[in-house]
Amino acid sequence: MRHGVRLVGGRIAVMSEVGARDGMHEEGRARRASRLAHNVAMASSTASRSLLEDPLTFGVQIARRFPRARSALLSLARAAGGPERELTRTWLSGDLTATRAMLEELSTRGSLGRLAAEIAHASGRPELIADDPAVHPVARARAAWQLGEASKAISLLADGAPRTRLHRVLRAELALMTPGTRLRWDAGGSAPIGEPWSGVLHLLTNSLPHTQSGYTVRSHAVLMAQREAGLAPTAMTRVGYPVVVGGIGAAALDVVDGIEYYRALPRHLPATPDGRLAQQADALLSLAGRVQPIALQTTTHYPNAIVVREVAKALDLPWAYEVRGMLEQTWVAGLGSEEARQRASSSERFRLTREREAELADAADIVFTLSSSMRDDLAQRGVPRGRIELVPNAIDAALLDRSARTPPDARAVIGLPRDGFWVGSTSSLVDYEGFDVLLDAVRMARSDGVDVRVLLVGEGTARQALEARATAAGLTGVVVFTGRVDRGAAALYRDALDVVVVPRLDLEVTRTVSPLKPIEAMASGRPLIVSALAPLLEIIGPVLARAGSAVPAGDASALAHQITTLASDGGVRAKLVELGLERARGRTWAAVGSTYREGFAVIGARADGRGDVRAS
Repeated sequence: MRHGVRLVGGRIAVMSEVGARDGMHEEGRARRASRLAHNVAMASSTASRSLLEDPLTFGVQIARRFPRARSALLSLARAAGGPERELTRTWLSGDLTATRAMLEELSTRGSLGRLAAEIAHASGRPELIADDPAVHPVARARAAWQLGEASKAISLLADGAPRTRLHRVLRAELALMTPGTRLRWDAGGSAPIGEPWSGVLHLLTNSLPHTQSGYTVRSHAVLMAQREAGLAPTAMTRVGYPVVVGGIGAAALDVVDGIEYYRALPRHLPATPDGRLAQQADALLSLAGRVQPIALQTTTHYPNAIVVREVAKALDLPWAYEVRGMLEQTWVAGLGSEEARQRASSSERFRLTREREAELADAADIVFTLSSSMRDDLAQRGVPRGRIELVPNAIDAALLDRSARTPPDARAVIGLPRDGFWVGSTSSLVDYEGFDVLLDAVRMARSDGVDVRVLLVGEGTARQALEARATAAGLTGVVVFTGRVDRGAAALYRDALDVVVVPRLDLEVTRTVSPLKPIEAMASGRPLIVSALAPLLEIIGPVLARAGSAVPAGDASALAHQITTLASDGGVRAKLVELGLERARGRTWAAVGSTYREGFAVIGARADGRGDVRAS
């Protein structure tokens, strides 16, 4: 038996390896039990507060997030009876298109009841209730806020229920998004961090392994790229996460591929957003005292930047803001009617959010962003172009050397037919991704005798509507929806595709935001077709665009023609693969990591002569 040696009270003590391991396990079990109790207390207090103040809204939100909790909402709908019962069933089935149509029909008959109003809010149709005085004031206020009419929402609550938490929350939200507002937070007389300074401390909204999304995958890739560049990154996620999204058993630290993700998990969360941001600042300041970073970094949107600006000031450190999207554009794109989108685009909240994001980007020592179109947008808002660095989505260089299966072989592994010409994507299934256009294009190609089939890997609010569209188009059995798959399996599903298609619609949000999947498809040796939108054209480059990888956004006929061409001409497919691989070789995370290092070297040199970011 091997033995270990440790110092106990100034004396040398000898423990057996088995005994030491058992002691560590006991300590670990005790810590886990304590953390679980802590997390349960946080979740319980937060849920109880919401349940007591607005049980119906709470029930609808829980039903959206946790399918097993839907029976209670169905019972309530049965009690309500009539149209609300069928509306609730339709909404819970996930068919957003049918739900929105039912809501519109019900609104023409008269005012929507409280349950129907909550479903209208959850379905992106707030314009159906915001102006109806017969609707409950809380529901109207939530709808007005969703439309961006912030002051109107607060006024409705002040008239009807001035002491509700929602009234306090919305007032605080409005203050936080208003340019010039600083977080009310006391750093407690913190002193600058001592030697040795090392690395970059990140504040993230969420992360792996609890959330798998484009945001978390990019965040993880950035952290690993910075590590390879010698920047010694560490990350903390927003206060309460992942407990607030159902991760009751979450630990205070997760390590993924050697990257440390710290969690800010207090026993109780404040009732208002400004209180939570102050709590977040306390947690970030405490972690900074332990890891002693040379700089801080965060990502959109503005609540993260509000916190990081204050903590950086308290510690006299430079900070970076990574703008990955325009919050107001994404919010508007998620609304369910043109009327709602137009109202939101001209609203108080839309204007303030744009101004707030610009103000905080201007306050950062350096801004990183994903595409030239996003850089241009920021510059037009007044952020100095010289302080904006491009850090596009990239790929792990190992993906270029990976031996991918042929599409038929990959399909056989995952249980799909080897035959047929399969197109599709691994993506969130949301309206602006344009997969309805892809289904229309496939229907057209099949009507011309081409055996085209569709594989859509992912989950999202548009899934049920897409399934219904496929059925209506006679594509039953031709279109396969897998739902969400494990992160490690995504490459295999991508291998199963003969062509990866990114058919995004032409909307304000898609004209600026750059997705990750096109560069991954090119690096995987898959032919690629994208909508001819600026961020996507920037990813593929002009040579691939001229070779046939771009079609007009929203044009199902043009997409069908290009799919048919690729299905019938292996030479064209091979050319697109060759050009895509060449393009991907210049877009690795190693290259992106050097951009981060150079950027931090510049701001480090500005920061009172502290110089470069030191490698770990």
